[in-house]
Amino acid sequence: MTEKIAVLCPREAVSLSMPAIYSAGGDGPRGERPAMAEDAVEEIVVCLAAIEAAWSAGEFRRLSSTLASVAGLARATGLPDVARVADSALELVKGHDDVALAAVVARLVRLGEASLATLLEISYRQL
Repeated sequence: MTEKIAVLCPREAVSLSMPAIYSAGGDGPRGERPAMAEDAVEEIVVCLAAIEAAWSAGEFRRLSSTLASVAGLARATGLPDVARVADSALELVKGHDDVALAAVVARLVRLGEASLATLLEISYRQL
């Protein structure tokens, strides 16, 4: 009977804006990871964790401010899809559709983590 159960795993392609990634990194020597880009990526990681925590705790004021932060950081580091989804979640916080907000927050965290993993993979390949 269990062979008839379908499991859906949401996946989404990650898109990166390479000009933004390069400009966020500054002009450090080859082989040296730009500090500003590293700081922004670390801040996105912290924001994604804070978004999950704020959503779980029902702290919508903190959720709103953290969503705005991650949207700005994502734009600055060349993650346009992450910025767009964060903006969508920010709009939903203002409304009363908790189901849609839950889905978009889950998508943001999933897409954010996948995007950061892709950036990390790219940075390792450049070393």
